[in-house]
Amino acid sequence: MTLVELQQQRARLASEMRQYHDSQGEAEWGDEQRSKWDAMRNDIKALDGRIAREQELRDDEQRHVEENYDNLNKEARQRAGGDSEDEIRAKAFDKFVRHGLSDLTPDEKRAMDEARAQAAGVGDKGGYTVPKTFIAKVHESLSTYGGLASVMQVLVTETGNTIEWPVSDGSEEEGELIGENTAASEQDVEFGMASLGAHKVSSKIIRISNELLADSAINMESFLAGRIGSRIGRTQSRLIVKGTGAGNPAQPKGLEASASVGANTAVATKFTWQEVNALIHSIDPGYRNAPKFRLAFNDKTLQMIEDMEDGNKRPLWLPGIDASHPATVLGKQFVLDTYIDDLGAGKKFMFAGDFNQFIYRQVRYMALKRLVERYAEYDQTAFLAFSRFGCVLQDVAAVKALQGKTA
Repeated sequence: MTLVELQQQRARLASEMRQYHDSQGEAEWGDEQRSKWDAMRNDIKALDGRIAREQELRDDEQRHVEENYDNLNKEARQRAGGDSEDEIRAKAFDKFVRHGLSDLTPDEKRAMDEARAQAAGVGDKGGYTVPKTFIAKVHESLSTYGGLASVMQVLVTETGNTIEWPVSDGSEEEGELIGENTAASEQDVEFGMASLGAHKVSSKIIRISNELLADSAINMESFLAGRIGSRIGRTQSRLIVKGTGAGNPAQPKGLEASASVGANTAVATKFTWQEVNALIHSIDPGYRNAPKFRLAFNDKTLQMIEDMEDGNKRPLWLPGIDASHPATVLGKQFVLDTYIDDLGAGKKFMFAGDFNQFIYRQVRYMALKRLVERYAEYDQTAFLAFSRFGCVLQDVAAVKALQGKTA
């Protein structure tokens, strides 16, 4: 069965599950309904596994095709009259990675210097800025290792200067009705000020054998981007959730430290659908209706939710059919993030809110250093990448947490 056929089969089954759920109305579910639902859920989980495996194979094949296609296009453009500016920089970067600065031609050095000059804050000793395609691959890792970045508001800046960012409770603000020729009154808004910094994250040193660097069959940009993206992506994703806003070096203030408690569980070791519902309704309706309103929790919590029932013994979780009909819990879309806590005493293990109010700042450039002498005795070359980011919850009423009962 092809990938498309598997996806179509899954969509049909998900649609059948939703129709079956809706057809039961408000009646209480018995063992028969629950048994049928569990069987369909097991079928859809098995399909998800098959689709994931087929998709991985398809992605590998697509990457191979795209790389060959790009190479053929580059050869054709070279025959027609040379490379574009971005291609010259990418080629110079590949040569810099493999052979170092000394092997670059004057034109290639100029291309590297121009790229560095465009990245404010990177001096002559700050390494070389990586190509746009390299950065894109690293940023893709954020959604892989932490789902919150996929629904946050992204702010891209050219420099890494700290930005003083206003923080307030937007639920307490409203306008007024006035008559004709009547002066508008004032309402003082209590703003706090938070620092939307550009916290530096390193990839740690990555050692690569010189034999591998010399192998022209290896796409070194993709190889390095994968390694760097994994390390930086995991670190940024963790700090987006767990950053304390303090420490040395200072951490960004992540979701856990920024979001207030909207509801508590009655027991530290389990939670109920009523408590999830209480969390949802602790958020102002204006935020609940926002396009990026989501529940957020980790995969272990999702497993617990999939087995939960409401007051009429109906399942809380409904499967997604396609992008326009995503999976829901109590009718709300959700996002999974590895770094959100498991259920536990005093733990904020679930969040709900308008995540468009949670700002994720990316500094556009990324610097890469090539260390030749450090591991020369191992016949290895080392690389070290630096990226800068920050985050801030600009409206403290927009996102709240469900917290386990304290011990």
